[in-house]
Amino acid sequence: MNKILLIAQREFLTRVKKKSFLIMTLLGPLLITGFYGAIIYVSVNDSLSNETKKVLVLDESKVFVNRLEDSEFYKFSYDSIPVEAARLKLQNEDYFALLHISATAPDSLKGFELIGLSQPSVKDQSYIENQLENVLQAELFAQKGIDRQVIDDITGTEIKLTSSKDTGESLEAGNAGAATAVGFFSAFLIYIFIFIYGVQIMRGVLEEKTNRIAEVIISSVKPFELMMGKISGLAMVALLQFVVWILLTTVLGTFVTSSLAGQMGMVQDAQNAMQQTPQSSEITDVLGGFTGLNLPLIAGMFVFYFLGGYLFYGALFAAIGSAVDNETDTQQFMFPITIPLIFAIVMSQSAVVSNPHGTLAFWLSVIPFTSPIAMMVRIPFGMEGIEWQIILSMASMLAGIIFTTWLAGRIYRTGILMYGKKASWKELGKWLFYKG
Repeated sequence: MNKILLIAQREFLTRVKKKSFLIMTLLGPLLITGFYGAIIYVSVNDSLSNETKKVLVLDESKVFVNRLEDSEFYKFSYDSIPVEAARLKLQNEDYFALLHISATAPDSLKGFELIGLSQPSVKDQSYIENQLENVLQAELFAQKGIDRQVIDDITGTEIKLTSSKDTGESLEAGNAGAATAVGFFSAFLIYIFIFIYGVQIMRGVLEEKTNRIAEVIISSVKPFELMMGKISGLAMVALLQFVVWILLTTVLGTFVTSSLAGQMGMVQDAQNAMQQTPQSSEITDVLGGFTGLNLPLIAGMFVFYFLGGYLFYGALFAAIGSAVDNETDTQQFMFPITIPLIFAIVMSQSAVVSNPHGTLAFWLSVIPFTSPIAMMVRIPFGMEGIEWQIILSMASMLAGIIFTTWLAGRIYRTGILMYGKKASWKELGKWLFYKG
């Protein structure tokens, strides 16, 4: 155990003291907040500086005259001149586009043409299409003797269903959107870090093997101890970098958001808009739903499955690194290992979210290959009354770590000293049963 701790300490200190680690640890949050800050800045500036676009309407059917609704960004003006004169007017005057409606357009649903000096955007085309559809629908309702307002009143009926959990003592507010967001965010972080640091283990083992450093090291320690030390040390590096990223991203994100809001004077406008839009209540409900989540349990389970999933897959990546002589040969072994993770992500988006306490979700959260992803998606939906499933999943994860570490150790002890021979699945099977 002392040797494993020494190797883990060496791996941790060696990685942490590298300039590349320090640069990426600090640069990562800066890039993330800068990226999203730029998106917010450009989006807000685009909406604020969006000029009103004048559209010249040439309606030969006379159905749409003075019936297209103006907005803050679009103004319609009508004329009855020939098409050639309208096109000349478009080029010489301050018009964004020419909307030409033929005389047969309302009956055939064709003959609508939008002519611009440049290609209109999807947003522009969608707005004008909606306006034309609204007018045409109103015309058809009038022809059939149907009151459009009655239809709008009926179809506009919405039911707002609130959800809550009965804890036996009280009712706790819940929200499926908040639970889904937290679950997928946690699962995706685990998925990304398993790949990033799993590949680091594989490359580190491969580098030691090709440089013949492993031959010197295993003269003092057993191959299994060397592998466990490397995996444990890199696990601590991953956890440290993750914590620093979360803290720095939170601080920088708060600063950038407040700065953008303060400079642009968007705080009050955003609050007023939130009060006036129907989506504001939904957003408030989602934000309020976070308070109903068992955040301490989610955080504790995240740390467990973050480290557990990394140790489980890290042992397999270490085995791959020891079994090959170059990085090109790793692809044939990496693909079968990555399939369960990809499968877990795909199934979590469908089966687990739609039925988080179903049979399929249960088995996905128990099998160690998929449990780090599936269980993190399930936990925010609540595990009251089925806490035994969490215990079973954690026990299965620990058993899986022990098994894969033993399995990888059998491959590692032979593969780390095997040179010049291209390994195959059959060859790896033989290594498992070598004695000595």
